[in-house]
Amino acid sequence: MDIKVHDIVQFETIQQLENPLSLPDWVNTAPASKNYGVVRRMPIMNKLLPIGLRGDSREKRHGAFIQEKNLIKVIPPTSLVESIGLFNDRIYYSALYKMKNELEKHNLLWGPTGSVGFEMATSIHVTTPNSDIDICIYVEQIEEELLVTVGKFLDSLEQRIDVQVEVPSIGAFLLSDYLKFGNTGFIVRTKFGPHLCVVDNNKIKLVVNN
Repeated sequence: MDIKVHDIVQFETIQQLENPLSLPDWVNTAPASKNYGVVRRMPIMNKLLPIGLRGDSREKRHGAFIQEKNLIKVIPPTSLVESIGLFNDRIYYSALYKMKNELEKHNLLWGPTGSVGFEMATSIHVTTPNSDIDICIYVEQIEEELLVTVGKFLDSLEQRIDVQVEVPSIGAFLLSDYLKFGNTGFIVRTKFGPHLCVVDNNKIKLVVNN
């Protein structure tokens, strides 16, 4: 099973999580955590998946683990794009609809993450009028001109859009950081922690301090 960071996983009960007795009390009553988690950016060993559980506020977040065999369903962010039209009564619909049309022009693979993605995947209402829209764009290599174009388009939208760019086998970076600091150093989030990197000849390279 190909499972990646940001994927939303469904399970039957929190009792299937590793060490369920150590979970915070709110996990037992929060609708968003009873059957769903979001894959975290950590190494996956022996099919033990690191997931994040969410409650009804930003303060209620908890890291947990679950065996892959206990999953009912895996929902990647990219699978949510085609269901955007089902959410035309939500405040984030207009921005997602515009993004879908624009990013398709560039043949970009992408999907909503964060609270918006979670809500779309689970039908559990977790967004608020103040929720940012988080999306992830998946690229095989860095194309500066394309990322600049996408950044300008997203800045033109009324709602705030937070964008992570995922590069296979490397990690992810914030598009806004890359556009500001691509030549001087920006943070790439990897399974083994954050690293300061630069882009050289369309390739991400680690900054090594002498």
